[in-house]
Amino acid sequence: MATAFSFQLTLLFNQRIDDLGGNWQYAAANAVEQTTGEKVQLIATKRENANCCNSFPASILTAVVMFPAQGTAVPENITLQGIHDLASNNETGSVSAASPQFADFIGGNFTFDGKSGVLKISPRA
Repeated sequence: MATAFSFQLTLLFNQRIDDLGGNWQYAAANAVEQTTGEKVQLIATKRENANCCNSFPASILTAVVMFPAQGTAVPENITLQGIHDLASNNETGSVSAASPQFADFIGGNFTFDGKSGVLKISPRA
């Protein structure tokens, strides 16, 4: 059975690009797993929809956690999809895809605490 991950993220950049329907945000972070010390990278895309009189308190989120390549061209990875709360910067959702090594995480959940910078990813129950 897979063990949950807890990553401390360090933001590298967060770029916002406005358009007529709202904005896109592109972010990247380095992360360290708090138990093992393993270093990974995270890339994320967020879409905030706001137009005229319509806005929402959250944006959609897709993020990929990439583990160090182990002799392959494609790193092992976990894909997260969920929601980004615009007021708190907290995020929550589930694991939508993963490379074979992390297949036990597909269907598991994740949370990100915007204040502490900690991302927790759990395998499916």
